[in-house]
Amino acid sequence: MRTFLSLFLVFSLVRLSGQQIVVTAQNGDGIFSILRKQGLDPVKYYADFVKLNQKNLKNGSELYLGREYIIPEAPDSFKKMAVQLEAPSDSENAIFDEKALARVSPKSDHLKNAVIYLLPGEGSSLPSLEIKALKKQIFQRLASQLMVHGARVYLIENDTTLTIEETESTKAKPELERPIGNQKQLQHYVDAINQRYLKNHGKYQRVLVINFKESLTNNKYFKVSIFHHINSIEGEHFAKSLQDIFNQSSSTKRQSEFTEVFKNQRNLFLAKNLLPPITMIDIIDSKSPGYHKRTSVATAKRELPELITSGVLKDYADLSFEND
Repeated sequence: MRTFLSLFLVFSLVRLSGQQIVVTAQNGDGIFSILRKQGLDPVKYYADFVKLNQKNLKNGSELYLGREYIIPEAPDSFKKMAVQLEAPSDSENAIFDEKALARVSPKSDHLKNAVIYLLPGEGSSLPSLEIKALKKQIFQRLASQLMVHGARVYLIENDTTLTIEETESTKAKPELERPIGNQKQLQHYVDAINQRYLKNHGKYQRVLVINFKESLTNNKYFKVSIFHHINSIEGEHFAKSLQDIFNQSSSTKRQSEFTEVFKNQRNLFLAKNLLPPITMIDIIDSKSPGYHKRTSVATAKRELPELITSGVLKDYADLSFEND
């Protein structure tokens, strides 16, 4: 009987810990900082934290070093709002760790009904460490910019090395947008995104693919071209919203007045099989030959996440206004 009771107590404790997030107060932690590190808005969840942890608070609001504290349940936690999705395993992991989350604060709820899927393309079959670091930096900053305005962000990754089959046509005609993967990988992307699209049905949902050229790491400025599917009204609207924002900030005198449509077959496969509209941003070296024929604008590398976020905000606001 005693053995059965002990096993029951252990099971109960494990189940309780599985239902609640419990953290240990570190040196320098306060209620605000401990909530921020868990991705919660400290203003919104302060009272809930105090209610859950009244017995472990000194003077009503101070934490004891080394004690455990229960974190309130928060569906809008940044750990849940910005996740990296690995295909084909379909596992979800928070994009940002506690150190990064401690520096993030909500800005608005303008994108509270938006779901953005970020899909990185590749500039070459064997990207350098520099281009990998650049991609990570830009995607993480973009995810952060979107989620602080209330958007749910899925960064789609593959748990195997993403290989790009560069064809002779893409080498000979650099004005074509680059392919982003082989057929099997594309199907994984389609399945993962469409499943989540159905779960978030009724919300503003967009897929954004960003392609990087290898030489970008050595340049302060680069050119941006934007692509959409010719039969997608929402995709074209989103592409034009992005184009308008890039035009406003472009360092070139000539501004683009239209966006381009997909030509690559693999990208067309995504456009035809994904439920949410897909738009592609192709980022290349402004000095690359052949790109003068493209609809391109030049912008600073560091500005890219902010500009894309502004494009999403503009597109979302325009559509909301039209639907009112």
